[in-house]
Amino acid sequence: MRIHGVVKSGGRPVEGAYITLNQQNTFIAERRTGADGMYEFNTTPGEWMLICRSSGNDAIERSINSTDETLVVDFEL
Repeated sequence: MRIHGVVKSGGRPVEGAYITLNQQNTFIAERRTGADGMYEFNTTPGEWMLICRSSGNDAIERSINSTDETLVVDFEL
């Protein structure tokens, strides 16, 4: 399963945002967005929690439960 998306603020990509992938309360992985605001995880289907953090913004959490091959999860700060 591929989870990917873009982090934006005011419609513009956010470079350097941190996206954390957790399963229940267990940390699995973390990615940092590039200049294009994009991130990507490759994992197994199931229940996941994505947390987006960026300097000067509140953290945003998204719970997902998917069996899809590809899931797009974008964040707007």
